Amino acid sequence: MTEQEQKVRAFPWRCPECGKKEVYPSTSSYETEAKHDGRLYALVIDKLDIPTCRSCGEQVFSNDIDEEISRALRAKLKLLSPEEIRYKVSELGLSQKEIARCLGVAEASFSRWVTGTVIQSRAMDKLLRLYFGSSEARRLLSEKEQSCIPDMSQPEHVLDRYR
Repeated sequence: MTEQEQKVRAFPWRCPECGKKEVYPSTSSYETEAKHDGRLYALVIDKLDIPTCRSCGEQVFSNDIDEEISRALRAKLKLLSPEEIRYKVSELGLSQKEIARCLGVAEASFSRWVTGTVIQSRAMDKLLRLYFGSSEARRLLSEKEQSCIPDMSQPEHVLDRYR
């Protein structure tokens, strides 16, 4: 069942585990473990909306629920969110391709961080924060790539607040 079908299709749904038509919307506390950078982290999400079978208790996951779990992991690890990365990219006025080149990462990898498909490592998160927050870091990282340095000649450039 696609995400769109789940949003449109009325409850109850048929349970993929027991086969009964007993899956209804439910909000509950959700506990799980998630691996990131080779470490296992315990996550507790106080209120997670997840369709659950009233007969056997099976929870039916969707992309939206997976994204909520990813948001909780990013928050726990204090990593930049995709929204924060997009905001910083727009502040610099550079393309994702230009920033990826400056950071020395594949454009596809950077794109996945921006869309939230993949969570960046702690090391890459630190590099992103350094790159976004320091014109000197951008200069040093882009010695061979002049296109990596945004035009700072404008008197009220948005990066002025980070100096």
